[in-house]
Amino acid sequence: MALINPELRDPTFDNVVVDEPIGPLTITADEAYRRRACFALDDFSPEYVGEQAPWVPAAMLGRDLVALFCSVYDPSRTVGLHQKEEVWFINPVPVNARINYSGKYTDKYMKRGKGYTVFDTEARDADSGTPYVRQISTEIMRIPDDIQLATGGAGKSAGADHIDPVWPTAIVPLTHARAGMTPGTPVQPLTKRPEQGQMTVFSGGNTQWYNIHTDIEVALKAGFRDTLAQGMMETCWIAEMLARFIGPGWHTSGWIKMAYIRPVYRGDEITCRALVEDVEDNVVKFHVWAENQHGERTAVGWASGRMQP
Repeated sequence: MALINPELRDPTFDNVVVDEPIGPLTITADEAYRRRACFALDDFSPEYVGEQAPWVPAAMLGRDLVALFCSVYDPSRTVGLHQKEEVWFINPVPVNARINYSGKYTDKYMKRGKGYTVFDTEARDADSGTPYVRQISTEIMRIPDDIQLATGGAGKSAGADHIDPVWPTAIVPLTHARAGMTPGTPVQPLTKRPEQGQMTVFSGGNTQWYNIHTDIEVALKAGFRDTLAQGMMETCWIAEMLARFIGPGWHTSGWIKMAYIRPVYRGDEITCRALVEDVEDNVVKFHVWAENQHGERTAVGWASGRMQP
């Protein structure tokens, strides 16, 4: 059962205040943070694991930025649906960095009876001001009664309709970017199966948040058949896939723009895919998407990153 915090606002479309600064909220990306991030993302890449590993997964900062509004609006009363996410990875995040999260709602609007909000946030080093991650999140916070969340009908984006890549089954995917890649080159896919423990850590269970990602009763009440993974988890998984493909250049040039079109439930098998769209001056552009075990697309979008010369 959700616990109501009287000091926080009810997270409704009507209560969202545009241009009101939120933050800075300061955290330390220490070893405990890094371990939580690796577990939640199921990402144990060499740069994140071991005594000599220098970095914390920057994608987890993206998760924190999505949740920054919860410092003002009660997360235990949130029943929204992420529509789109745009993320820039600007610099790698060192272990033990002190990080300031800040942002504001830049817009709120009605479209086809749904209330949308746009949240623009960034993560910077609290001491040097070095930028790490910038993110713009679009969320539906008012949903008409005739829309059933569990069907995916509330989450379909007009932009998503313009992306319909076909996976080339006759071409062997590349594991690493290289010179001479042509449009349509497939990237080695990455498969994830989100379990409840990972979803709970990712979605704030360590701070006792009760939401559709961490609590089955909240999920059922919202119209879902089970708890579901945050759309942002899919963006993080695709970031991992592209970081492996692009190499070190991803951590200073990575960009992803995603639209979430279908729920991902705990235990689903999600395959992340990417096709090279273009290569120019060592910058690789991609079409990216995620699909479940039934072959249904759950998220679609674009991405880019710079290969090392």
